Amino acid sequence: MNFGIRLAQPGDVEILRALIAALGYEVGYQELHVRLQMLSEEHAVYIAESGSFGVGWIHVLISQNLITGPRAEIAGLAVAPSVQRVGVGSALLFAAEEWAAKRGVRTIYLRSGMERREAHAFYLSRGYEAVKTQLALTKRVVPPGEF
Repeated sequence: MNFGIRLAQPGDVEILRALIAALGYEVGYQELHVRLQMLSEEHAVYIAESGSFGVGWIHVLISQNLITGPRAEIAGLAVAPSVQRVGVGSALLFAAEEWAAKRGVRTIYLRSGMERREAHAFYLSRGYEAVKTQLALTKRVVPPGEF
């Protein structure tokens, strides 16, 4: 399969929405458009394309942490189910790793849900190491005066 990797553009919202949905998440068009435009230079989103079709994406960012120092984080990676296991995910991962290395970051961190066993095997086969098991928690916070 022939495909190319490029940085995402504002017009890629529908491609990203479809691939995010393949991961089991729904994001509205306008909401995703705003999110994409708000990303700073500390973020990169790459799209894998085959012809005019988006077949994968990856979002990498640099985070600062008092414990670990600066590191790159893979915030999301998805490949269309119809083109998995042909190198798209590996090429996207390589693009993110190269982006991080060019910025002087030497560690890449990612989280993968416990149910995504195939993804775990993919990352492990590409040199990533399991470093811990953790419970992920979230809480919605409401600004004062908003209900």
